[in-house]
Amino acid sequence: MTRRIPLLMLAAALAVTIFPAASASAQTTDEVYPIVFPVEGEYELTDSFGDPRSGHTHEGEDIMTFGVKGLPVLAAADGTVGWMHNEQGVNCCAMELEHADGWSTRYIHLNNDTENPDGSFTDDGQGWGFADGIEPGAQVEAGQVIGYVGDSGNAEWTAPHLHFEIRRDGVPIDPYPSLLAAETGTFLASMPCPEGEVCDTVAFQEQGGRFDLWQALVFNPELTSFYFGNPGDVPFSGDWDCDGVETPGLYRRSDGYAYLRNSNSEGFADISFFFGDPGDYPLAGDFDNDGCDTVSIYRPAEQEFYVINDLGSDDGGLGDAEFSFQFGDSGDKPFVGDFNGDGVDTVGLHRESTGLVYFRDSNTTGVAEFEFIYGDPGDKLVAGDWDGDGTDTVGVYRPAEETFYLKYTNTEGVADISFLTGDYTGVIALLP
Repeated sequence: MTRRIPLLMLAAALAVTIFPAASASAQTTDEVYPIVFPVEGEYELTDSFGDPRSGHTHEGEDIMTFGVKGLPVLAAADGTVGWMHNEQGVNCCAMELEHADGWSTRYIHLNNDTENPDGSFTDDGQGWGFADGIEPGAQVEAGQVIGYVGDSGNAEWTAPHLHFEIRRDGVPIDPYPSLLAAETGTFLASMPCPEGEVCDTVAFQEQGGRFDLWQALVFNPELTSFYFGNPGDVPFSGDWDCDGVETPGLYRRSDGYAYLRNSNSEGFADISFFFGDPGDYPLAGDFDNDGCDTVSIYRPAEQEFYVINDLGSDDGGLGDAEFSFQFGDSGDKPFVGDFNGDGVDTVGLHRESTGLVYFRDSNTTGVAEFEFIYGDPGDKLVAGDWDGDGTDTVGVYRPAEETFYLKYTNTEGVADISFLTGDYTGVIALLP
């Protein structure tokens, strides 16, 4: 397809950055929603969101097509067709797509004129601007043709264009940053897992005990959903049966019980045992580089980690830890990862009140070997190998924004990529 993009606009597009920003209360925002650019063909785009209009402000962006009607309009993301203005010759042609994450996109001024034999269009208002099969309730995929550019509605007798809107929970959000990102391929270029690599992904825990496992860290991912455990259980993950697949575990802090599944599916625990004391936090990892994960604990009151390289069974006690060490400050939340790529998981701590992240490359007493600030107060941190390079780096889930922010390095700075998620209480990293 051919696109004519002013040089100044292209420079602005390349400057778009995705980072953990505070939630914006105003409609004008730098927030980027992952989309396919909604017009196929030659176009011109300028930022007019919020500009005065007759009796209101402009709630979208106008994608001009240099006087050409009939260019394909594409679904910006997977979704379901919501309302439509589809009364031919009377009230036509506009529509809304509803997306599963609570967002929606609107496509206004679709074609309503009859096409001439030579491919030009009349201005008779008797045409039809929707693609075949587009009707309320229809499911569409990102990039699917849903309609055609026109000048319908209050754009009659003006230049053909698509008025495009993005809304979150019904509130108009400035689509300009998202359109710029879609133009330059920002999302495709920055997907964390290169083709052919084996990378970690995430599963989010819902308040009622449901896990939503993302099959890959991509926009609009395929989900596997299942229920496991009780509300309030602390989630973690590991390869309990050494088969190369990581599956969920839960720790009940009220009594020190661990419950493990050997598949990412609904059901009762395959393995259950108790280890530690009430109030302890679970740690799961391969602490001896044998290819199998085990469950250990962190005792905040003592700043002590208790590590064991075996799993319990039959609801029995696991016994004494093989070794223990002190690290960190009371109140910080533990996490686990292979931070140097040597095959051995070590522990880190996250101070949720400030975003401080710190860890060691050995499971021994000592000061932090690495520390940095990442995220905002209240974020929930997890570590995983997002890009398949053998080294775990951090990501944070921000409940207030229902967004997951990833870093490809264990360093301070803005996120390398972010994903809209939904409303959850916990997150785990795993290799499905």
